[in-house]
Amino acid sequence: MRHPVTTAFGASTIVLLTLLEPLASPLHTEFYHLTGSVSAVLVPVLLNFAGVWLALSLLLVWGNEHPRFNSWVWSVLGIALSWMVLKDCCALRGDPVPSIINVAFAVVVCMIVISAAAWRSRVQPILHRAKQLAIPILGFAALSGMVIVAQAMLFSWQARHLNAPRPLHQRTGISSSSHRHGRIIWILFDELSYRQVYEHRYPGLELPAFTQLARTATVFTHTVPSGLYTEQVLPSLFSGQRYDGVRISVVGWPLEVHQRSTGTWSILDPHKTVFQDALDAGYTTAVAGWYNPYCRILPEVLDRCFWTSHIALPGGMYPEQSIGWNSEQPAIDHLVNLARLVHLFPRRNAPSAELRLHQQDYQEIVAAGDELLRDPSVDFILLHMPIPHPGGIYNRHTGSFEVSHPSYLDNLALCDVYLAHVRHELEENGTWNDSTLVIMGDHSWRVSLFWAKAAGWTEEERIASDNVRFDDRPAYIVKLPSQTTPARIDEPFDSIRTRELFDKLFTGQITTPAQLK
Repeated sequence: MRHPVTTAFGASTIVLLTLLEPLASPLHTEFYHLTGSVSAVLVPVLLNFAGVWLALSLLLVWGNEHPRFNSWVWSVLGIALSWMVLKDCCALRGDPVPSIINVAFAVVVCMIVISAAAWRSRVQPILHRAKQLAIPILGFAALSGMVIVAQAMLFSWQARHLNAPRPLHQRTGISSSSHRHGRIIWILFDELSYRQVYEHRYPGLELPAFTQLARTATVFTHTVPSGLYTEQVLPSLFSGQRYDGVRISVVGWPLEVHQRSTGTWSILDPHKTVFQDALDAGYTTAVAGWYNPYCRILPEVLDRCFWTSHIALPGGMYPEQSIGWNSEQPAIDHLVNLARLVHLFPRRNAPSAELRLHQQDYQEIVAAGDELLRDPSVDFILLHMPIPHPGGIYNRHTGSFEVSHPSYLDNLALCDVYLAHVRHELEENGTWNDSTLVIMGDHSWRVSLFWAKAAGWTEEERIASDNVRFDDRPAYIVKLPSQTTPARIDEPFDSIRTRELFDKLFTGQITTPAQLK
């Protein structure tokens, strides 16, 4: 346990814990949303771990033979590991390292260096005792690291076929002979707030497509959300059962859900969802969506499917990149962050990686959605859009994706642009008048829960949210076929009844705003 190689393994575990944790976590969150190859993430992590372990082992073994060099090695290692422990704690909590901790740590380091230079004879015994205390601690970290590395490798092996295509619904001759019916387009704008769209728009925010739609649609003014988290809300809407938790398999499917009313876990059965209802009613089903891996958890009830959720992994890695590229990034990312910490490397105004990936998600889903909208034979479509969910990816003042200080309000404007685009596509192929549109948010704008604490929070967002007051009502709008007059439903409507709503639309039980009410 006191061997330098064991000590080096423990130190390597601390240094690279943020890279290992997503792969070793029993929650499997990173695997669930992973769109690329598992090996493109695992192999770079293992290579970085092996490289750090080898380098530290050589330094510590060499230091045992050269006491003066060993003092320098342990001094640097002690300072670095103390800093990494702070970073790891913040990272595992999902928080950035506070600036005051950066300053305090820098002051402490300076004091240690000055003390070591001024009173070397007195400091050496202290450093020696600190080393003797650190070695068994790092030995324990090494044991923990062995378990973490082994678990990361085991989970990655189990998830090796994570994104292998699963067969979609196979239509039979009987099921394809459907009666004539209009299309039903379900557009889910992630985090769309009723208050921000219709009730109290930010001054100067123009949403002409939403305004135009409200003139010939039914607007629900008091929708009760099914939850606050997308991974729980969407399965709830699909099944008509309220879930308050999901449990993810490392292989990606099936999805386990926790039912609030009974307090029990069960498998989400695709055949007990709104998509099976649509198939039974003779509809062709399709999804182009964000975040949730629809093509993994629902393929047997979908005729067409596309999903995406581009994410930046710790260390600056991306699942879609090669093993070689990802292997270089953690070292580069660490050096850049270190240089920025001491102000040797300027922070550029270029869009962040998360912003670029969010833009890519939007553009890919728009392209996939357009294919579905342009094919009239696909008549029940879910389009789950990654907007207006922060961060902002659009500049409403210039009408472009070149952003400087993006906000939720910019993404609201982009929602309006996309709604106008959908209307244009349906009018072009002659299906707008005969189509039913159900447009909703999965939940409202979660200002107090997340975004007011985020680094990119803006003054106009503070004003728009009434000083961070959470209004939990998501938007909910229904345009029925050939509807020409506006309508409002002011009574509370529980969005968990969305499946029930679609079932009545499939069977023609709702054809007028009065019936809808």
